Amino acid sequence: MSRYFEKEQNIPQPEYDAMWVNIEQEATKRKATLQQSQEAPMHRAKIVPASIVFSCFLLVAIPVFASVTINWDRIGGRSVTNALNNDIGQRYDLKASSAGITMNLNGVVTDGEKMKMLISLDPGTDPTSYIGFAIEKTMVTSNSDTKEQAHGYLNYDPKSQKLLGIYETIDTLRDRKKDYTLEAQNLIFYRNQDIPLKTDHQAGDTLVTGTKQYPNIYIESVRQTNNKTVVRFRVAAAPSDLGRGNPHLVMKAGDKEIDAIPTILPSDSPDLHIEQVFNMTAQDWKKANLHFCYIEEAKRIEGTWKFEFEADGKKASEAIYSKKLHSSAEFQENTGTTLEQLIVTPLDIEILVTERDSLKKGIVHYKTAQLVIGDKKINGGWNIKGAGPEDYQHLYQFESPEWYKDWSDVPMKLILKDAVIEKRDTSKNWITLHKPKEEKQFAELNADGYQIDFTYYTEGKDLIVESKSGSPGFKGVNQTTMRINGKEVVPEIIAKGMVSTGVNVDRYKDIELDGKLELNPGIYKYSDPGRDIEVILK
Repeated sequence: MSRYFEKEQNIPQPEYDAMWVNIEQEATKRKATLQQSQEAPMHRAKIVPASIVFSCFLLVAIPVFASVTINWDRIGGRSVTNALNNDIGQRYDLKASSAGITMNLNGVVTDGEKMKMLISLDPGTDPTSYIGFAIEKTMVTSNSDTKEQAHGYLNYDPKSQKLLGIYETIDTLRDRKKDYTLEAQNLIFYRNQDIPLKTDHQAGDTLVTGTKQYPNIYIESVRQTNNKTVVRFRVAAAPSDLGRGNPHLVMKAGDKEIDAIPTILPSDSPDLHIEQVFNMTAQDWKKANLHFCYIEEAKRIEGTWKFEFEADGKKASEAIYSKKLHSSAEFQENTGTTLEQLIVTPLDIEILVTERDSLKKGIVHYKTAQLVIGDKKINGGWNIKGAGPEDYQHLYQFESPEWYKDWSDVPMKLILKDAVIEKRDTSKNWITLHKPKEEKQFAELNADGYQIDFTYYTEGKDLIVESKSGSPGFKGVNQTTMRINGKEVVPEIIAKGMVSTGVNVDRYKDIELDGKLELNPGIYKYSDPGRDIEVILK
């Protein structure tokens, strides 16, 4: 469902704004809880209060202005090291020891919005025995006693044999100098768990895992669509878990292992409600062995590492380059957006845009965004920033491959490709349905040159509508719209997983089946390679 749903008058619709506020609040809550343990992506850490914290030996050192020798690029630190190598930010050789582990603060860079810190440490054990690592809690305190939590992750670098991390918090410096204290607590190591479950698995089963973290699983439903198996299940978990252990099912058939991306759906209980879409037929599903996999805490080193450092925001503020941009009529027509401003900061390059088009005309999403800087081409992506919907700023964001002392003469070109159009037009594209019944009936229509096929039938008092298309380039229906005796209604809002089966299923509850029923594809998406565009920025 798009958060840019067009507000058409006199059409009853769900409270999309309220829904998105709720979704964003839930996402923020989950993100905040998950990021209390600073895990690498894909690794969910279990938070356990520290019972014993070893004393920390704090070393405060003078900044060392040698180049950073560790290869931070492998964990996404290229922009930070570019800035440091051009005297923007501070390089450090600060060491803190606790519980026999020495941690290093190697550098700090700010850009007016973010403060990024480079951390390295010797793990004190063989890291290849584990699949993930995390610092349980990281706080940054300024000399005004303002505390902010830092979020980041650790990855193992086999070349240096160190754990490397980039941690980020809000930049409160602007163009001033401030003293800060960075405090990191508890180092956690993770490993995978793989639990074989009974082979005769079907909807309605409750399976006991024998583990404390996730003691049982309830298989809620198993359905087949387009030679795919869609499984929804509930996993018993502590209220504070929120899926940080990445619990999911894996199917094994002989030497073949079949995995599927898990999506955690909204739930009205502490249990985790999960959907997975397996690329398996019904026959394959019945023959395969069911396994339950998750990540557990394997080792914990309880300690506290503290660093005191001074950060200077003046260099960062002086280094920022900006330029007002202008959009051609062709760019506005192809993209549905207006170019606003180019901003180069010590940490990234941002191209600010304003969205203009509506769902009725079609909102354009580009899967590929590239920026040519001099003779280098880099990949980036669409993003938003801001505290909430009222403050959102849309932008394309890139990490610069190098830093220039003077950006004013550096040529730049923006390339946007692989456009997907998201559309909803209720001024046309209606078909009249026969009176629904339990037996499936079929209908079809053409929208923007794509044939969309519908299957509709009743389940009790509800009307079920399935939508799909075999047309090349069609990306699917997100949500249909019904008109009952001339009055528009939308289906029940049901959480959907990240992986599409190619068939959208909508449920209309308690509608008047004897009235005149008309169906519209509602929100749908399709590819449009004719929207590819290149624009010279400077």
